[in-house]
Amino acid sequence: MNEKTKQFSVKTMLILAGTYVSFGIGAGFATGTETLQFWGCFGLKGIIGLILSAFLIVASIGVISSDCRKYEINNVEGMFQHYCGKYLGKAFSWMELLCFFFYVGGMISGGATSLQQVLGVDNRIGTIIMLVIVAATVVLGMKRLTEILSGIAPLILGAVLVICVYNYINPSETFAEGNRLLIESSGGLTISQNLIFAAVLNFTYVILDMGAYSASVADRADERRELVWGNILGQIAAVSCQIFIFIAFVANASVVMGSDIPVLLLATKLGNAFSAFYGIIVVLATYTTATGMAWVVTSNIQPETSKWYKLVAVLVCLVAYAFTFIGTFGVIMNIIMNIVSYVGLAFAGCMIVSKIYRAVKEKKE
Repeated sequence: MNEKTKQFSVKTMLILAGTYVSFGIGAGFATGTETLQFWGCFGLKGIIGLILSAFLIVASIGVISSDCRKYEINNVEGMFQHYCGKYLGKAFSWMELLCFFFYVGGMISGGATSLQQVLGVDNRIGTIIMLVIVAATVVLGMKRLTEILSGIAPLILGAVLVICVYNYINPSETFAEGNRLLIESSGGLTISQNLIFAAVLNFTYVILDMGAYSASVADRADERRELVWGNILGQIAAVSCQIFIFIAFVANASVVMGSDIPVLLLATKLGNAFSAFYGIIVVLATYTTATGMAWVVTSNIQPETSKWYKLVAVLVCLVAYAFTFIGTFGVIMNIIMNIVSYVGLAFAGCMIVSKIYRAVKEKKE
């Protein structure tokens, strides 16, 4: 059946939107680290940057989703090669794997920091605990377990909503005071001091992973508009949640400033029981993120059927663990976000050149 004759399904579109949000909302969102480091130094003006970044992301996700359907691309490597050419596309595929590898170390550190804040576990012991359970999961090849546990995204969203509403009702300071405190306290771990450039880097930070995701689910819709609008709605929902969190940060700047896991500190205002509950969610989020990415890196080096798979899995986790000695979770995430943002910037440049080239070529033809 021709795609043009297929009936548009709102249900499929909403399912794809929900899947997009579940994939995009992980440990970075649950901890609040990404939001604070990208936008904290701008205070309330950061919302303008978030909206500008969202516009760029939505436009690009729409283009990538449409192109993946039009050119029948249904995998990450195919997407990179479509926009970047055979050899550069292959290089981008390996660069993304390298970024995933760095994330594994970052998530091990994040899980340890959460264990320390919630249960008082020494950070060094916490990193070893996270290393062992992540490595054990990857060695067993338990991809299905990772997919099941990724269902904690609705729990994260629900808990964050409760945290934000409570902190709106019970702010630590006025917006004016919170705005001043947040700006003054965010001079260290930031992505950029320029609002426009921060918006561009936030866009390129997101588009690398979510563009790859869009290619991976390109064949899950019967009609192109289901995929395009499903992904667009998912991105709008994700950005709306980020804005919601950021406003809570401004209203409680004295609580979150300088924190590696600011959302967890906001959760403490709701009492020890809720704080422990959310702390467990954050630990699970970092675990599932680390496990999933470690599995992707390992399986791309050696498939699960290979006799070397288990050894490679252990080595990947051990080398990623060494990355935790660089600094605190906040420092590690700052390094990762900068790396991913600039790799994404190069990819975005390839996308623009590719679209212009194809448009001129198709016009001549």
